[in-house]
Amino acid sequence: MKRKLDVKAKIKSITTDASTADIQIYLDYYQLNWPDVYHHYEFYQIKRENIFLQSFTPNEPIGRVVVLHGYLDHSGSLRNLIDHLLAERYQVMTFDLPGHGLSSGPRAEITAFDDYVHVFEDLVNNRFKDTDLPLAFVAHSTGGAICIDYLLENSSPFEKVILLAPLVRSYRWYSSRLGFLLIKHFLKEIKRVFKQNSSNQNYLEVVKQDPLQHDKLPLIWFEALHTWYRRIQQKAPSLKRIFVIQGDHDQTVDWQYNLSFIKKKFPNCTICTIHGGNHQLLNEDKLYLETTIHFIHKALEDME
Repeated sequence: MKRKLDVKAKIKSITTDASTADIQIYLDYYQLNWPDVYHHYEFYQIKRENIFLQSFTPNEPIGRVVVLHGYLDHSGSLRNLIDHLLAERYQVMTFDLPGHGLSSGPRAEITAFDDYVHVFEDLVNNRFKDTDLPLAFVAHSTGGAICIDYLLENSSPFEKVILLAPLVRSYRWYSSRLGFLLIKHFLKEIKRVFKQNSSNQNYLEVVKQDPLQHDKLPLIWFEALHTWYRRIQQKAPSLKRIFVIQGDHDQTVDWQYNLSFIKKKFPNCTICTIHGGNHQLLNEDKLYLETTIHFIHKALEDME
């Protein structure tokens, strides 16, 4: 037990001056080690934050896929997706959002969603595009919101864009908004309740013990979400073709509204519904996980 606690404490303390041994502890804990895969990492400074950026490169890659996690998660949460992409010989690049994972910043906080988008834009321009390989992007939840914002403002370098349970509005939007207005003058954060957002009971237990998860919900983040939601309504639609994968048992995002919003903003989108799938599609039980991976594979397969 003491050894496990020591490992968790070590992971939580990793910063820009981390040794190779420290990063290896991180890779071992989240099972991000694969034979014949070259791992590279850096702490890339954007304004005042150090963003933890990683790449996983198999032999003779056929494409590059950038993957992005959702709110409260981090790159280690994407292990199942990374494993599949490497098996298909895609190079994978991923990064932790500010305030998440090994990136710097107040935990799980953001004052404006623009800050997330600016980080993404910087990495697209200075890290992700520097390849001759076909380029794709896969994002989950809040990562999807960031991508939606980016695509409505920019020409995209990505040949394929795949959004998993993307966030536009959160679940029970109006009642949660009312609750936020009632308590925001009295509290700065509330205790996190770990949702039953997957049918994989092992995952639900593991995430509670994850040293890079956060157990508080800063209210400033929800204020930033509501401000972003009002702003995103005003943006003109895009003809960019995107793929959306959504579970119909999702009680983290307002998925029915979100899909209707995405159809209006991206009239060329393709939507795949997973009947019985919850929010954590990449950490679901075997059936739902395999279905999710199948849809991702089909969306990527002609990129080679």
